[in-house]
Amino acid sequence: MKQLEKESVDLIFTSPPYANRREGEYQSVKSEEYIDWFIPIAKELYRILKPSGSFFLNIKSHCSKGERDLYVYELVIALKKELGWRFVDEFTWTKNGVPGRFKGRFKNGFEPIFHFTKTNNITFNPYSVGIPMKEESIKRASRKATGESRNGSGFAGMRKNETMTNKKLALPSNHLHIPQKSNQHTPQSKHPAVFPLELPEFFIKAFTNEGQVVLDPFMGSGTTAIASDALGRKWIGFETEEKYIDIANERLKGYRNSK
Repeated sequence: MKQLEKESVDLIFTSPPYANRREGEYQSVKSEEYIDWFIPIAKELYRILKPSGSFFLNIKSHCSKGERDLYVYELVIALKKELGWRFVDEFTWTKNGVPGRFKGRFKNGFEPIFHFTKTNNITFNPYSVGIPMKEESIKRASRKATGESRNGSGFAGMRKNETMTNKKLALPSNHLHIPQKSNQHTPQSKHPAVFPLELPEFFIKAFTNEGQVVLDPFMGSGTTAIASDALGRKWIGFETEEKYIDIANERLKGYRNSK
């Protein structure tokens, strides 16, 4: 990343190695060493991201001896307090864990994505990821303003002077119902930690414009690259394991041939 120019990237979407996991598959870092390992990387990410850009970090801490490891939460706090990143929001996406019984816990059903920026003035296209509104919702939104409810619990209709940008699209929440689709028959299954194509697509649509640059500093099997390519964005990816570079190139070639 040191070879990239300052403020040359519009969006960063990545899922770095998880601490104390999948040794032999890729570089594994101990949870107690994770913050010191990631901070120099985060400094470079901060340097190359544009003021209007966003950084999305997909990572979830594991459980050890019956309790959740805190290194991910410590990392989020360090990015904010040590490097000055703005911690905008936390998204979740549907990722089912291994079925079974766990002492005092249920099986996993989601993974978090942490949203960081450098400024408050970022590229944001919310209606690019909007979903069609139901007919009854459109009618409800079109009602005239009725003011605050009498019991003070909220408002009964649209407030005065409040208008809708798009009356046919509803905006999604910060929980994304995007299930993992990878299985033993898909090329990316050769990588031990993958996410569905629709995941980077969502953030690329909502937080970049066509022709802008997307970076994945832990490219893995190339999912972020394919999503960027499909949406008309330029992309950069880094990966240290040659076997995963081969998988990414194979998947990109297959996508472009099908296109």
